[in-house]
Amino acid sequence: MSKTIYVNYFNTFTIKSKTKNWHIEESRIKGGFNEKPINLGVRAYLVDEEYGRQERTNALIYSGIYNSKTSVNDTNVFNIAEEITKAVDSSYGSIQKLYADETNLFIIQEDKTQYALIDKDAIFTAEGGGLTASGAVVIGQIVPYQGEYGTVDPESFAVYGGRKYFADRNRGAVVRLTRDGVTEISNYGMRDFFRDNLDIANRIVGGYDQHDNQYIISIQDGGVNSSIDENNNTYFTLGFDETNRGWTSFYTFKPSFINSLNGNLYSLKRYSDLASDDNEDASIYKHNADSNSVNSFYGASYDKSKIKFIVNTEPSRLKTFDGIGYEGDEDWEVDTITTSTDTAASISKYEQIELASDFNDLFFKNAFTKQDNKYYAWIKNISPQQKGEVIFGEEISGVKGYFSTITMSNNSSTKKELFSVDTNVKLIN
Repeated sequence: MSKTIYVNYFNTFTIKSKTKNWHIEESRIKGGFNEKPINLGVRAYLVDEEYGRQERTNALIYSGIYNSKTSVNDTNVFNIAEEITKAVDSSYGSIQKLYADETNLFIIQEDKTQYALIDKDAIFTAEGGGLTASGAVVIGQIVPYQGEYGTVDPESFAVYGGRKYFADRNRGAVVRLTRDGVTEISNYGMRDFFRDNLDIANRIVGGYDQHDNQYIISIQDGGVNSSIDENNNTYFTLGFDETNRGWTSFYTFKPSFINSLNGNLYSLKRYSDLASDDNEDASIYKHNADSNSVNSFYGASYDKSKIKFIVNTEPSRLKTFDGIGYEGDEDWEVDTITTSTDTAASISKYEQIELASDFNDLFFKNAFTKQDNKYYAWIKNISPQQKGEVIFGEEISGVKGYFSTITMSNNSSTKKELFSVDTNVKLIN
């Protein structure tokens, strides 16, 4: 029940006490004639009925701090009396990615990469040199990197140690950011590939694999001659190895997100990317885990483990590939060996001879043999003889060409290692 109180005096204000009684007080100090009146002050919650919204895609704004020790939470406080905004050049597009590293804030726009000093500012000497000094400013001087590199795919960003990686589809490049600046790692043997596929991809996902120490990037839905997933979408997933300074492998899995934790690689596939009708996200997949089922990704199983690689020693010289050997477990076999002109017979996995009948079965079988814990086999040419081609003696074995493409696989239900593969190559003069 509400009650209205009418006050017949001016220059007064009302006070409600703890006993819920109302008191009328004169606004002048001590109630004296012509004394200074008490000012009610500014309105703390002034409402602006004609407010407007402004989006600044190239600017930063920061609030007060959050201190968990003192329970002070000023994250909703934006004091306009202080310099709480910082803008970058709008001609380089909107800000796509922010990453705090030690005392710097990395700012990646669509066409520019730079970093801002945090809790310090730059002081320039008369000779043009730069020094840093602590100050009250939160975001200090913005320092750009050379070159106009940026990203419109912040999901491709990954960081490990002092290295940062991301894709720049506007320039058809994958770049690495270090203290030395920006480097196009896509130029390491893959420049044409990324130039052709980055621009037409619908989604680019990246992450760092701490288990194998490589940057993983997945170019999805739009690549040319790429892998096909269960929904008939095209994609590429490949890795960059800093030790080899190159792109070492393509992978068959298609992740929606990639990340590493405590030296292990994890990936996640969204339900919208799965063939099933379940409206739930797929569980996180831990790569290289002993508990994983072999040849199984995100609930989909495959018949065998398979690896395809190219042997291109001296690619400008014509040669014959006579033999092949590998280090690893015994269950690997060769499915295909091809060159631009020849095809070789498949090579079966190594089988240990225990009985005399086993020797008879394997005598005419093209299979690996074992010696000094390595596995060897001859490469047998099954290509039809070409017109004008003369084959005689030892040259009837092997395949000739400038390079060879080899596919190896195993259908074991347990993990099998393939450490290295080498071929016996003979140059044709």
